Amino acid sequence: MVVLMLGAVASGLAQEEGRSTDGTGIARDSLTRANSALILFDRNLNTYNWIGRLLVDTSFGGSSIRIVQNYTTNIIQVDAGSGGRRKLASNQENLSLGLGQKLSQNLGLQFQWSSLVYSDDKAVGLSNASGHSALGGLDVTPLPFLTITPLLGYRWDNQGTIRDRGLSYLLSGQLREVDLDGYRLMGSGQYQEDRLDPRSLANHFGRVGIQKTFVGRTRDSLEFGFNRLKREFYAVADSTIESRVDNIFSFTNLLDYEIDRNLLATFYVMVSSRGLDKDLRALLGGALQPTWFNTRIEEFRLDTYFQTGYRSSDGETAGQVKVGYTERNEAHSAKPGANLTPAQTVLFNERDRQEKTKDNLARRTSLSGQLTFPVSPSDRLTLSGGAGILRYDTPSSQNVEDRDELLVVASVATSHRVSAALEIGVTLDGMLGHTVYLLKERSANNNVNRVLRLGPRVLVRPAPFIASANMFEVLANYTVYDFELQEVQARSFSYRQFAWVDSTVVRLTERVGLHFFSYIKLYERGQLNWKEFTERTENAFADQTYALQLRFSPSAALMVAVGMQYFSQSRFRFEEREKRLDSFQRSIGPTCMLSYDLGLSGQLNFRGWSESRRLTDGTIRALASMTMTVLLNF
Repeated sequence: MVVLMLGAVASGLAQEEGRSTDGTGIARDSLTRANSALILFDRNLNTYNWIGRLLVDTSFGGSSIRIVQNYTTNIIQVDAGSGGRRKLASNQENLSLGLGQKLSQNLGLQFQWSSLVYSDDKAVGLSNASGHSALGGLDVTPLPFLTITPLLGYRWDNQGTIRDRGLSYLLSGQLREVDLDGYRLMGSGQYQEDRLDPRSLANHFGRVGIQKTFVGRTRDSLEFGFNRLKREFYAVADSTIESRVDNIFSFTNLLDYEIDRNLLATFYVMVSSRGLDKDLRALLGGALQPTWFNTRIEEFRLDTYFQTGYRSSDGETAGQVKVGYTERNEAHSAKPGANLTPAQTVLFNERDRQEKTKDNLARRTSLSGQLTFPVSPSDRLTLSGGAGILRYDTPSSQNVEDRDELLVVASVATSHRVSAALEIGVTLDGMLGHTVYLLKERSANNNVNRVLRLGPRVLVRPAPFIASANMFEVLANYTVYDFELQEVQARSFSYRQFAWVDSTVVRLTERVGLHFFSYIKLYERGQLNWKEFTERTENAFADQTYALQLRFSPSAALMVAVGMQYFSQSRFRFEEREKRLDSFQRSIGPTCMLSYDLGLSGQLNFRGWSESRRLTDGTIRALASMTMTVLLNF
C-alpha cells in the first residue's frame, strides 16, 4: 500500500503536464479503443489475485463479432502443518460471445453464447456452479428505428452434483431515438426464459423514455421501466428448490430549467415499487416441512431532490444548493398455503408475525451546498456543507431498532499561489453525528460523534528540476455515549492522529531522477470523559515509512526505477499513566518499478517490493509483494 501511495504521489509530481489518468492509473486515451485486453495481478503477502478482461467489438463487411470475457482468481496460501502450505482458491469466469451476419438491409443472423463457471474450495456449501447457453436466430429491422431479435437455443446448468438442461428462448426489441415534433422517444425490451426441468429461469425488462428540449438547457424527460428477474436454486440438504421472483416497476422524471444563462434549476423524482417472492417447493420424492412457509417482501421507494446550480461566465465562481428527500417503506409477510390445518394455521400466524417484525420505514431529508470563488487572482476559497436527518421507524413492538440520526458536515478549503515556485493551501473539515435510539432497549447506544480535521499542504518548486509536496493532517475524533454506566459495554472514546507526508522529485538529468518519500503517522486511542474533557489513553502507535527510488527513463515512454523502503511500527500501552513500549515491528527491503507507455496501444506497469520483517519476538520473515497491469488496445 505504501509503495502504491509512493508511486501515485510521484506520478502526480512528475507528470503534471502529461496525459490524464483514470482511477486505475491507466491513461484515459488508452481506453478509447473498443478492443482491449487487460491483465491485473496482485500479490500481497500470502494472497494472490488475478483479474483478466477481454473486450472485442468489431465488424467487417456484413459480419460483426463481440466478445466480453472476465476472469478473476483469488488464492490464499495457509499453513497446513508440518511445514507444509495449502492453497485455497476461488475462480470465476464470465464469457459472452455474439456473432452477426447481415443477409440484407433489414435482415440478419444472430448467434449468442454465454458462459459462467464458478469454483471455490474455501466456502462451505456450494463450491462449484456453471451455466452455458447457446442461442441463434434472426435480427429483423422492419422499420428504420425498430429492431426485433427472436432467438432460440439450449442451456446447460450445473449446481454442485446436479445437472440441468433445457430449452432457452429470447425475444428482444430496441426502439432507437424517434423525433416526434421535438419529442424524442426511445425504448428497449426483452423477454427471456430458460426451462431447465424442474427449474425455470426468467429475465424480462422493458423501458420507454421520452425527452423534450425546449430552450437552451431547459429540458424535460420521463422514463417508465419494468424488470422481472426469476432465479431458482437447489437446497440439496432440504430436498427443496428455492424460487426468487423479483418484480420492479419504476417511474423517473428529470426536469432542467434554465433560469438564466448562468443559473440552472433541476428537479428529479423517482418512484419505484418492488415485490420479492421467495417460494419453496419439494423435489421429486420430497415433502415440505409443515413449518416452512413462503414469504414476500414489498418495497416502495421515493427519491427526489431539487437543485440549483450557478456558474459565472468566466467559470471562476460556481455554487450549488441541493435539497433532497428519500423514503423507503419495506413490508414483510408470510404467504399462507392451501388447506391449512388448525395446527398449521397457528404455525403460519407465528411465522407471519416473525416476518412482520422486519417491517421498517426509513425517511431521509438532506440539505447540501457548495461555493467556490476567487478571493484574488492568486487565491481561491471553497465552502461546502450539508446536513441530513434519517428517521428509521419499525411498526412492530418486537423490533427495537427505531432511531433518529443527524449528520452535519462542513468544510472550508483555501488555495493560494504565492509565486510560480510556491503554492499553499489549508483544508478544515468538521463532522457532527448524533444517533438516538427511541426505545429503552437500545438507548444505551445513543451517541454523539464529533470529528475535526485540519490539513495544510504545500507544493514548492525551488528550481525547475525539483518539486516537493508536503501534506500535514491533524485529526480528532470524539465519540460520546449518552449513558456512561459501568454495566454498559459502550464507553465514550477519543481518537487523535497526526500525519505528515512528503514527496520530493529531483530531476538529475533529462533521463535520471530521484524520488524521496516519507510518511509519519502518530495516533492514539483512549477512554473519554466529555463533561470534564479528560481522557485516559489506552494505547498509542507510531508508524514511519521512508522510501528512496532512482528513476531512469531511456525514452519518453519507458521508465525504470529501483530503490529501498523502510517501515516501522511502535505500539505503546499505558500503565498508571506511564507510556511503555508494548511491541515493535520493522521491515526493510528493495523496491522496483517498470512503466511502459504504448500510447493508444496500451500500457504496462509493474511494481514490486521485498522486505525482511523483524517481529516482536526477534524472528525475521522474508516477504515479497508485487502488482502488475498489462493493457493492450487493438
